[in-house]
Order: sequence, then C-alpha cells, then structure tokens
Amino acid sequence: MIVFPRSTKPERIKSNMEIFDFTLTDEEMDAIRRLDRGAGSHNPDRPGVREMLLSAFDVHADER
Repeated sequence: MIVFPRSTKPERIKSNMEIFDFTLTDEEMDAIRRLDRGAGSHNPDRPGVREMLLSAFDVHADER
C-alpha cells in the first residue's frame, strides 16, 4: 500500500513532509530485522495483481 497524505492546511502539509527527521540506532535496526520470519512476500509483477488492485481501489492508471 502507498499512502498519500492530503491536507489543505500549510502547517499540516509541512508536518507531512517531515517524515524523515529521525534516525534509527543499529540496535533498533537489528530489532526490526528480527521481526522478519520469512513468512511472506509480495510480488507486484505476479500475473493478476495489477487487475486485482485496479478493481479493489479507486485509482486512475494508464492502460498498458
């Protein structure tokens, strides 16, 4: 999923843009890596995925 934040208020737009104003420590990155159990993956190129997503969401996409 991709989330597109939306706002018309300048202060909220600015705060939406400040999502990378932090850093993670090596320990935090290791903790995140340990969450991976190898139990899933998403292949956006798998046959049928594009059609499934286009039918499930209100999106505007060019036909290829």
